[in-house]
Amino acid sequence: MLESSTAKIRSKGWSWMPLAAAAALILAPALISTPASAAEVDMKAAASNFSDSCADCHGESGKGDGKKAAELKTKPRDYTNCAEMTKLTDDYLFNVIKGGGKSMGKSKDMADFGKAFDDGEIHGLVAYVRTFCKK
Repeated sequence: MLESSTAKIRSKGWSWMPLAAAAALILAPALISTPASAAEVDMKAAASNFSDSCADCHGESGKGDGKKAAELKTKPRDYTNCAEMTKLTDDYLFNVIKGGGKSMGKSKDMADFGKAFDDGEIHGLVAYVRTFCKK
């Protein structure tokens, strides 16, 4: 007996579903931008980038007490405040650094560094600012 064309198509389509699902599970992590861990970034370069571009406002020790902090309308974030820092995801910090405070509905005083640093360097900055919070 002959199968109808709809049944043939349906049966062939379903045979690929498990394979497609497995491929999606395998490939998904590679397609998603994930935060870099401290072990995956050059922490020396991240520290240098922080010192050159962030310390004037956030301070060398990350307390939000840099030499330009007093001039700003909004006090820079204190990276040593573990209670506040644990509420912030790495993606959030990455986006604020890359796009600036205004892009995230925060203070326009936080400059955007998306043109100054590539994504890997920004992930490095995120990993570096996480080192200020010592529980």
